[in-house]
Amino acid sequence: MQLTHNDVLKIIELLRINYDNAYSGYNAEQTLTLRDFWYESLKDYPSEVIFRALTNLIKKNEFAPRLANIVEETESLLSPDKSTDEELWAELNSVLGRAYDVSRYLSYPQHFDWANRKIDEIYGSLSEELKLFVVNASTLVELAEMSPEAMQYERSRFFKQMPILKKQRANKIEAQKYLALAQDVKALTSGTPQITDKKPNKK
Repeated sequence: MQLTHNDVLKIIELLRINYDNAYSGYNAEQTLTLRDFWYESLKDYPSEVIFRALTNLIKKNEFAPRLANIVEETESLLSPDKSTDEELWAELNSVLGRAYDVSRYLSYPQHFDWANRKIDEIYGSLSEELKLFVVNASTLVELAEMSPEAMQYERSRFFKQMPILKKQRANKIEAQKYLALAQDVKALTSGTPQITDKKPNKK
């Protein structure tokens, strides 16, 4: 079903009910401004999918999800082939132990080349989405060598950064598509003779 302004007000109310400080200080005018902004951002998604996404987020988040989180969860439900942030975090954790074991050999000159190749192989096996956060093999080693306390902080940073990184990638892809389209249009029109109102000279 098509999302309505009343649906957005229900979303805001659900957040207020489930999270103590979520928009609790907003007056009527501010709530309407928030409603209109969220409506414009969410109106292209089916309302039932948005509410399912919101339910998922409320179940697993201690703090109130933001608009970007709702959009990301909605898109993940509409595109099941894409990994959720939780799945990406699980993927990262599944390779950290192996990366840590291999990284121990980097301290030994006779094993350095072998260890580097193995680290590169592990990094190469990561999904492209996860590589938005783990930007190179060195970053993977740094994560593998972090203490449990440091990893708790890194986990928070991961879940804050991933929606932003995914959005940036999506914007980059859209920009590339637009540029390619513009180049195609330019190529098609470059050989087209210009129409002019200039009259030929009479002899």
